[in-house]
Amino acid sequence: MKSINEIMAVAGGAWQMLRMRVVYILILCALILIGSAYRYDVLSLGQHKDLMVDVSLLLNTIAAILVAISVTFEISRELREGVASTLLTKPLGRTHYLIGKLVGTSIAGMVITGLITIGFCIIFSSAFAEVGQSVLQGHLLVMASVIPMTALAVMFSVLVPESIAAILTVIAIWFAHSTPGLSKIKILYGGVLPDLNLFNLKAEAVYGLAGISWTYLLLALAWGIVYSVFATSLASLVFGYKDLK
Repeated sequence: MKSINEIMAVAGGAWQMLRMRVVYILILCALILIGSAYRYDVLSLGQHKDLMVDVSLLLNTIAAILVAISVTFEISRELREGVASTLLTKPLGRTHYLIGKLVGTSIAGMVITGLITIGFCIIFSSAFAEVGQSVLQGHLLVMASVIPMTALAVMFSVLVPESIAAILTVIAIWFAHSTPGLSKIKILYGGVLPDLNLFNLKAEAVYGLAGISWTYLLLALAWGIVYSVFATSLASLVFGYKDLK
């Protein structure tokens, strides 16, 4: 019980971004951009419905990536300033610290992407009567992808200096979305880097295909959690031997 309290105490720090007004201003801007796609019916040759879905998925993915990257700066800052130094001196303190950052940032990211998804559904249903199953599933998969992306950010924040942790996280996320090319590099594909293409339903969502089963969505979420356990365990192993000032 004490361990859970420590983890949630660290996670609570990551939720501070949900109290920042700028976050909700950016969400509002994203929704305005999504809604503006409806006005491009002529320029898109009648494909403004698909364009709106495409824009929403893109902006939601960007929001998920930005939230994940934020943890690299947060961990580096707290270690540099000596924040949570009491927790880090305990036997399992460093592991609890990383888990807390993973949990807190993942929840914050899912809340932010969830708000964009809800806003999109309201806008889309107002413009086109209903939101298809595949469209909703595409957005839910983006929300779920926050978990493995945050795990990547936590891992790099421990493995490399803070000056390049965010850059490497972005590069890794980009590569992890490029699984056709990565499949030829066995050590990366399905290994150190996650297969983020599992969370990509862009084609089905945009072109209105039948979508996927809800079982697949749950399995993708479970896979993301399993990968996060692996990445956090690796980070914890390295973090345990790291000399903190």
